[in-house]
Amino acid sequence: MNIKQFFVPAGKPLSGLAVGLSIFLTALFLVNNLVYPINEHLLLKPDSLFKFDLNRISLYPLAHLSFFHLFFNVISTFSMIVMFEESHGTLYTGVILNLLAVFTAIPYCLIGSLLFPNVEIGGASGWFFSFLGYFAVKESRVRNSVMITSTFSFPTLYFPVALLFVTALLAPGSSLPGHAIGLLLGYFMGLKENWVAKITPPSFVLKKIETWVDPLINLIPFGIKYYREVEVDRSLEYTSVYLGSESRLPLHNTDTPAEPTFQGNGRVLGN
Repeated sequence: MNIKQFFVPAGKPLSGLAVGLSIFLTALFLVNNLVYPINEHLLLKPDSLFKFDLNRISLYPLAHLSFFHLFFNVISTFSMIVMFEESHGTLYTGVILNLLAVFTAIPYCLIGSLLFPNVEIGGASGWFFSFLGYFAVKESRVRNSVMITSTFSFPTLYFPVALLFVTALLAPGSSLPGHAIGLLLGYFMGLKENWVAKITPPSFVLKKIETWVDPLINLIPFGIKYYREVEVDRSLEYTSVYLGSESRLPLHNTDTPAEPTFQGNGRVLGN
């Protein structure tokens, strides 16, 4: 697998939301530590749902508690957002990020009010697990397993679950319930993406919004791509993030050597 493709698809500029969000998260972290403790108004509390505190319910992914917390979340979510944004559009991806935050917060608050009423959470790692679950569903339809070593493979669909528990072991202070809820939402989004589309604004609304803010979109620097609604087609089939000869694996063993297959021009997700 070509890891570079996760960050900078060949011959393509960086995606606008992925870059902008990374910069914004960093700026908020600096403001919180140097200017004003903004995290006090962003961290999600289990009682936030019952107080109808919309700031905390939707904005808690923006709050980070340490530099390493910020660094690992920016690095892990960047590639996921790049891939999703390229195939779904910048504005639509922003809507999805907000929906994921809200629909993760609701069950977290319900569970947390009973089991851990005094625990606050923040950070974008829930987004990472949601997108990880989403891409695992899509990838599992192309590759049923991922090669870990030359002799050991792991089911593609359950790889995020393994990573969920590894993360809990390596970072015991992280929110396992929040990550698990985010992962379940990602699985749901991958399995029922047409259902998710029904709770997002219609395409014509997104196009209208982009028309209104077009002067601002045109200010985006060269080398950073804003994927407009008119440029994307969310009905296109998923393309594996694995490149070259690994892009498809057989689902069963065969005793006869496979005949050479035509190697067409591959494309990165969303092209």
